[in-house]
Amino acid sequence: MAYQIYIDEILKAFDFNEADDPNILDFLEKEGVEMHSHCRAGFCGTCRVNLIRGEVYYSGGLPLACLREGEILPCCCVPTSDIEIKTY
Repeated sequence: MAYQIYIDEILKAFDFNEADDPNILDFLEKEGVEMHSHCRAGFCGTCRVNLIRGEVYYSGGLPLACLREGEILPCCCVPTSDIEIKTY
């Protein structure tokens, strides 16, 4: 299923398709969005972003990195609806 991802108030929607991309981080990098990352497995929390609206799913279970309310780790989740994130 395809979902749209809105980033940092950019009006352009990026079309995410889980069949093509394993997680949100890989997808954003492929689209040329500059992201910080390190472990890429949900341990370090370097890639954390704020989820403004929408829902995500962690296929491997909840990540081990500590997250505040409203934060997600794009390295290990996929959208289950259209989402809007803030990277700063």
